[in-house]
Amino acid sequence: MTEPAWKKLVEQLKDQGHKSPYLDRLRQRLPAAGPTDLAGEILREMASALGRSEDKVNVALLELELQGKALDELALRKGAGSTERAAMIVDFNKQREVAARAVWELRVHREALGFRRNDDLAAMYPIPPKRA
Repeated sequence: MTEPAWKKLVEQLKDQGHKSPYLDRLRQRLPAAGPTDLAGEILREMASALGRSEDKVNVALLELELQGKALDELALRKGAGSTERAAMIVDFNKQREVAARAVWELRVHREALGFRRNDDLAAMYPIPPKRA
C-alpha cells in the first residue's frame, strides 16, 4: 500500500510543533488488523475507504487553517499590500469550498455505509465563514 500524499505535510507540521485537531486525527491513522475471511476483508476495505474520506476532510481543513493563519498574520503586518491580501482571500475561500465539499462527500459516504446519524459532522469538522 502506498503512503498517503498528506504524510509529508503531517510530518513537517509535527516537526514545527503545529497544534491542530485535524493534524492530530491524521497522525492517529494506523492500519488495523482484523478478520481474515472474505466478509472481514470487505469490512476492512469499507473502513479503509471511509478513513480515506475522513483523511481528505482533515487535510482540507488543515490547509484551510494554515491559509487562515497566514491571512491573519498578513493583517497584523504593516504595509501589507491589498493585492496580496485579496489574492490570499480568494485562495482561502476556494479552499473553504474544497473543505465543505469534502465534508459533504464524507456525509454521503457515511450514509452509503449505513451511518444515519451525521449531525456531529458539523461539530467535528467546522467550516469557517468566508473571508471578505
